Amino acid sequence: MGTGLSFPKPPKLEPIDSALTVRAFPKDSNLWRIDWFGPIAFPNRYERNSQPSVLVFISQVEPQTQTYEGLGHYNQQRKLWVSVGTAMLLRIGDIWKNQRPYFEPPHTNHTFSSLVVDRSTLSIVKAGSGTADGSFLLPLPDHPWHMNNTHSYCAQVELPSGNLLLIPCMELVRFYFGSSSTLLSRIFTPPLTTDMLYTDYGYDERGKLVVMLADFLPADSAEDIARIATSKVALHAAQLIGNSCQQASALGQEAYPMARFPFEGKTDLKVAGRWIGKPGSGTFLVYRIESCSHPFPFKALKYQLSSLQKPRYKPGPEHRAAQAATGVDGKSGGGTRPPKDPGLVETDASKSITPQVFRRRATRKFTDLENKRVWGTSITKQLAAQQAAGKPHPSIEDHAVGEPSSAERVRAVTLTEAAESHVRQVAPQPFVRVTLEALALQNAVNVELLTTTRDGSNAVPLELLADEDGVIDDALLVRSGFRHRARLALAFALRAPESDRGALCIVIEASTIFPLVYPLADEAADIADSDVALEVALRRCAADFLEVENSGTQPSDMKAHGFRVKADDPGAAQIISAWAANLFAAPD
Repeated sequence: MGTGLSFPKPPKLEPIDSALTVRAFPKDSNLWRIDWFGPIAFPNRYERNSQPSVLVFISQVEPQTQTYEGLGHYNQQRKLWVSVGTAMLLRIGDIWKNQRPYFEPPHTNHTFSSLVVDRSTLSIVKAGSGTADGSFLLPLPDHPWHMNNTHSYCAQVELPSGNLLLIPCMELVRFYFGSSSTLLSRIFTPPLTTDMLYTDYGYDERGKLVVMLADFLPADSAEDIARIATSKVALHAAQLIGNSCQQASALGQEAYPMARFPFEGKTDLKVAGRWIGKPGSGTFLVYRIESCSHPFPFKALKYQLSSLQKPRYKPGPEHRAAQAATGVDGKSGGGTRPPKDPGLVETDASKSITPQVFRRRATRKFTDLENKRVWGTSITKQLAAQQAAGKPHPSIEDHAVGEPSSAERVRAVTLTEAAESHVRQVAPQPFVRVTLEALALQNAVNVELLTTTRDGSNAVPLELLADEDGVIDDALLVRSGFRHRARLALAFALRAPESDRGALCIVIEASTIFPLVYPLADEAADIADSDVALEVALRRCAADFLEVENSGTQPSDMKAHGFRVKADDPGAAQIISAWAANLFAAPD
């Protein structure tokens, strides 16, 4: 390099974090731009994969240009097949390096305020469509990167100014349904039926929506699925994606997906992309949607995971052997070494290897959810099964999204976006903080947090009781500023490892805290249904709390042993931890 010459560094931008490589991308130090998305297909006729793939078009960019747009003719683009579940990681315009997302170039940002999305403004058009004046929506001189896919679809929204908003359908799919790889995989598997997404839903007497997620769908997809469950527009939008591909294939055509917004009405839509033609007029082509303000059809949401989403705490010999072979805790001595460079491959994963979840910071923002309570279950502590002695197995480097169905040494993974990363976090109350700290200290029982909230407070308001005159007991309220609010409740399930013993515990906000301990439903089963038990316990815990507060002893039909400690006591965590560790050692 000559004196005085230097290549400008990429702008300091927020990185797109990724713990996994995507093996389909080039493994080199060059910069590669995602230019456009091609058709959906099963590219390998000799393998029966559980999900289709999308053909991704990329081109090399030079860092010194600082435009980060593909070099050379569009005929020089590289093509690669990527499983549709992985599409949640892919956005037009993003730069990749060494099989990982590298950074987001500084596209033009624009917020379309009070954007009207309905049948009068929205249409689905092909990327190569012409206009009334004989020109093209995306003229070749302005945008050559779609030219290999002129039959791909975009959602076109007419603006009051006469301008057009053009969104590639794959970006609509990613933003509105890309909360997890599992959800994306199912949406691209027609015919999409509701039982593939949820098993039941309904509103309780307080207007809270309760949704029971279908098998293996993660908690991070709860909001997307709740919208589909309660809105025919959202359901039809989700079904259109796979159906349009299926119909095209039946006609012998390339299967480009169609997509619509999962709602009708107004929204403030924040996007990044570029104006085609003169800036500020003509057509705005969206590379990525960043946020949407349209309200979700619920005031509060409680999600319930299927029993298959919860670990079996009483594993049989086969399950224990599988855990030992796959290294649940990553330790040596019969387990599996952790992978050095885990990567996603384009094949189905093994049915016999323990699956894994990778969570990444959310790239989707729904402003309506910032002030809505969303909560459910999470596994906060799971003790590893005892492993057989011996040399550790080689690490498993290959991972795959989709339904596990092969005998290959490939670990199944679910990719999710951390829904809480775009929600304002609230510091947990002292009683929550000390209780969760105590449960993390002990190593005797498994812990399920049943009141996991998106905002990190991990507690929910107590269901208040009123007497025959409609008066609420003051003991159930606490002062917050100039107002009174319901006390908060923290709920969790404790289970003895490799046993059918378990208990549901509720701790209610107070200066002196104590556990209300309830039996889990169907304790004889491998998995007691903590969600069912929780609904029952939440309805009666207010009365039980008042009885304990007034008498100092637990009700006669509850377990008598417990603890009473001030939340700010320096030794509170140790006291609670010892109680949890000895809960199942004590006589009934």
